[in-house]
Amino acid sequence: MEINITWSTEDVLHQAKEKGVNLTEDEANEILLQMERKHDADIGISWTTIDVYIDDLVDARDYSY
Repeated sequence: MEINITWSTEDVLHQAKEKGVNLTEDEANEILLQMERKHDADIGISWTTIDVYIDDLVDARDYSY
């Protein structure tokens, strides 16, 4: 048996919108790629995980100005 849990670009964009953050599709895709690269099977991926990555992206975006 095998199970797969799928997170999509739309999930990241929706969560960002809920937080009042505007992301581009490219930014949402980058978040997904980072989550995949840094995935910890003991922790998993949740809405909270997505929130952390969104916050990190916003902080990096603000820092670059």
